[in-house]
Amino acid sequence: MARVIVIGGGAVGLCVAESLASRDAEVCVFEYGRCGAGASAGNAGWITPSLSIPVPAPGVIATSLRWLINRSGPLWIRPTLTPAMLEWLSRFVISCSRSTYRRGLAVLQDAGARAGPAFERLAARGVQFELHQDPLLYPAFETAELHHLWQVVDELRDAGAHQPIERLSREEILTAEPSLDPNVLGAVIARDERRVRPESLTDGLKHALAPHGVEILENSPVSSLARDGARWRVAGSAEARSAEHVVIAAGVGSARLLAALRARAPIVAAKGYSRTYAHEPGAPKRPLYLEGPKVAISVFDQGVRISGTLELGARTLALSAGRLQAITAAARRALPGWRMTSPPSDWAGMRPLSPDGLPFIGRVPGLDGLHLAAGHATLGITLAPLTGELLATQLLDGKPDELLSAFDPARAVRSRNATSAVGHPSRGAAGPRHQQQQEGSR
Repeated sequence: MARVIVIGGGAVGLCVAESLASRDAEVCVFEYGRCGAGASAGNAGWITPSLSIPVPAPGVIATSLRWLINRSGPLWIRPTLTPAMLEWLSRFVISCSRSTYRRGLAVLQDAGARAGPAFERLAARGVQFELHQDPLLYPAFETAELHHLWQVVDELRDAGAHQPIERLSREEILTAEPSLDPNVLGAVIARDERRVRPESLTDGLKHALAPHGVEILENSPVSSLARDGARWRVAGSAEARSAEHVVIAAGVGSARLLAALRARAPIVAAKGYSRTYAHEPGAPKRPLYLEGPKVAISVFDQGVRISGTLELGARTLALSAGRLQAITAAARRALPGWRMTSPPSDWAGMRPLSPDGLPFIGRVPGLDGLHLAAGHATLGITLAPLTGELLATQLLDGKPDELLSAFDPARAVRSRNATSAVGHPSRGAAGPRHQQQQEGSR
């Protein structure tokens, strides 16, 4: 029986643990705080093939420069640029080329199409979570915005997407969602979309792991990750465990753990925000994506969540009143009758972003037995169960899925003197600011 340690108790880490445990691996999970309390706690929870698109894309740089003058815009880059950030940005710029974007888009469309069935298999194995299967609406309030949405639909089809995506007239979109501003010009509707309440997903995963005998060590930040003969030894705040394999699924903190092993992973923090309101008159009945301000609106059983923004290079989880007000204002413009009188539950979390927009899933080069599952950007929830399945197949069967070639960490992760790499407790391989920044989603 294979023994595996998973570092990270967010949606991705718990899905990796569940996939391994469901195939009879012996699994232990180290989590800095409470499972699911990081970026998995407040994101949109979308399982969305239509938004399975790389962040770096043609035109993104020019658009981002216009956004930079507005600290409440959809994208903000912190001006304190470190050498690591400069290197990441240079890779990001290269990834904005049309050829690289098209390759990444095709890969993510393949992965997005497989995401829904992976959730179905997760539920069939007994994991319980709040699930909705309404189509996703993309309303447009300006002519340029509507034409852009139609262009994206064409790009998705060219990339091999088989998802039903249709154009809607003004009358059709208002019939589908009467709460929208009547000045809406039209829309796109993406079918075969799903969403989960992310908190229910991580709770369901945690409870499902118990019957498999999975040991979950919460409030146990990793202080040491080191090679111990043919095994890996992981030490937390009060416990230490050994295993043949380790999977690092600690979101943004994954880069710090690898750095302690003299390996570099280009992952930066992309801070996002959300506000969750109680159901009130004028609130939407269906999920919406507002393309202009890049704001997602999710409708759950017990509330409506507005989420958005990418704040690159963020260092803390401090809430920005300006950004929270900006995403709220975008929702109010689209849904002018929504009262929003109840006090919202505000949240911020760190999305781990790779420079080419694709996650790192697979073996870490030069470090036998070490695996990475991080860098999912805004697709952490979408790809979490699929990531678990892909890693379990590679780790337990030695037969990697063809999709893993595009997600291979070797494309960007570099290690030095890997055979003797050691994480020292005194250096804080996963210090106090580490695993609180876990994987995120839209």
